[in-house]
Amino acid sequence: MSLVDRAVADRGVGETGVVETLPEALVAAAGLVTRLGDPLTLIVVVAAAYLLANRLGVAAPRMATALALTVGAFALTLALKHAFALPRPPGAGVDGYGFPSGHAIGATAVYGGLVALLPAERRSPTVVAAAGSLVALVAASRVVIGVHYLVDVIAGVAVGLAYLVAALRIGPGLAPERVTVADARRVFAVALAVGLAGVAVAVVRNTVVAVAAAGGGLLGWHLAADRVVAARGSTPQLAISVVTLGVVVASAAAVLDGGIPLAVAAATTVGVVALLIAVPGLSGTVAKKGLDVGR
Repeated sequence: MSLVDRAVADRGVGETGVVETLPEALVAAAGLVTRLGDPLTLIVVVAAAYLLANRLGVAAPRMATALALTVGAFALTLALKHAFALPRPPGAGVDGYGFPSGHAIGATAVYGGLVALLPAERRSPTVVAAAGSLVALVAASRVVIGVHYLVDVIAGVAVGLAYLVAALRIGPGLAPERVTVADARRVFAVALAVGLAGVAVAVVRNTVVAVAAAGGGLLGWHLAADRVVAARGSTPQLAISVVTLGVVVASAAAVLDGGIPLAVAAATTVGVVALLIAVPGLSGTVAKKGLDVGR
């Protein structure tokens, strides 16, 4: 083991001892806060924002880009965790590698990305501060509940920020005035490239699922982007979006739980993500046909 590897492996700075002395109420509160950085929570938040983009007054390509950032953050987390393969603190009580913190990466990329992708008039200092505070709370909660060392979450925030900046520069740019269909497509391509890198590091369920999610997003956006952009909010679209969100939640929970065969999980992920991307355009078409029939 090299000096660098040893330094990273022995990365505690005494925080585990401090955590053991914290009040149970504080640890319990941190356990609730940390849910805001769970992969499933982030997926649901961004999927809902994408499906309801018309209702929220945000252009669909902005929310599609946020969805691509979410998938890429998930893929990047897996690639780095398997590359370093470092354990969690003793007594963490959860499976998986500890460095860097996936919750910190995901929270930084997703909440930071959502703010960066807001139109300029809605990107107020208060909104930026709220997002930053949320990221800090999620990162701190991982240390408080004892599943990460301090260096894990600091590295996670740094990696998440670096990924966010790089992906946005390749796509629409930082704090873009306008986000195009092509911009969102490039960010999905970045997520796919990161996912493939993760598979190159380790061929396991989660890395394969990450590639499938990126591929499904890229496919769905390629096929349906024009219809999605042209769609307008309607009651049928809202109803279909709510049903679709339920399908996404159920499918994501089943895939992440690991209870179904890998091939089925990968195929399900491709199909569900592609459907999620296409639904606003498809439901818009359904709504238009309904109006034409009623005339």
